[in-house]
Formats: sequence, structure tokens, C-alpha cells
Amino acid sequence: MTLDLARIRPPRCTLVNLTSGEELVCLANPTELTETIAVNWNRVAVPGLSHQVLQFGSTNNRQLTGVELYFDRFLLAEEPQAPDLLTFRNFLLALTVPLAAAGGAPPAAPPRMLFVWPQLLTMECVVASVELRYQRFALDGSVLAYTAALELEEILDVRVTSEDRRKG
Repeated sequence: MTLDLARIRPPRCTLVNLTSGEELVCLANPTELTETIAVNWNRVAVPGLSHQVLQFGSTNNRQLTGVELYFDRFLLAEEPQAPDLLTFRNFLLALTVPLAAAGGAPPAAPPRMLFVWPQLLTMECVVASVELRYQRFALDGSVLAYTAALELEEILDVRVTSEDRRKG
């Protein structure tokens, strides 16, 4: 392996605020990701039958749980044109509340987000929860490092079929 290859950064997890177009590229990919999809079955009791008949009801929205993003001031220092550490925090918090009203009725929900995990999935979703764990502080009290744990839920505007899921 040449030194040039060693300097190439692998693709990183990316979050995009679909309303503002603002993009957050993670400093490091999370170490693990849990994807959950539940299927709802209606249980039909037929008198005299020895068992319940299962009838498909729907599929729950896909959820990503335990998405942990690590932010460290020292990692940011190595990134050219990286924003301030708390800019990432504010980006995540902005995905939890509706936008300000602009002339008409205020939006009814927080902005949607595009979650991109390289080589695995791209998902339009909403933030179900954000948990911020501050881990290191400077002598003046400013934050040096924190972890943001996200719970994300997919938003679908079209019907999805089994064939669609087979394509990825």
C-alpha cells in the first residue's frame, strides 16, 4: 500500500437537513448501527379452528436506533474548514423542532433528514430523539467532546413493495 492510499479517508456517514439543505458529515462513522423493521399481523379468530389466522396488516416504519455520533474538538482541528464543535450540536437540535413561521401558518413538524450510511443505506427520516452526552470539558467549562445518540424513523411518501426492498 502506498502512502497516498493510507491518507484517503473512507466514506463517512452524512446527515442532510432536507429543508435547509445543510449537510453534516460525521467526523468518524459510528461503530454500529441497529436497523429495525416490524411487521404487524392481525390475529383472526375463526370459531372452531385450532389456531388463529394471521392476516397482514402493515409494516412499521424502519427505525435506526443507537446511532452514536462522536464529536471531538481535537478531531475537528484535523479537518480543513470544519465548523465549531457546537455547530454539530445545534444542527442536530434544529432537527427536533419546527421552523419559524414565514408569512403563513407555521410548519407542523420538524424538518426531514436524509441519513446516508456509505455502501449500506440512504433513508429519508425524522429524528425521534437526540441524547447528548458531554464527556470532556476545558478548564473554562467549554465542551471538548460529546456523543450524540440518535433514534431515527423513516418517512415514506410512496408505497413500498417487497420487490423495492430486494433492490436495496
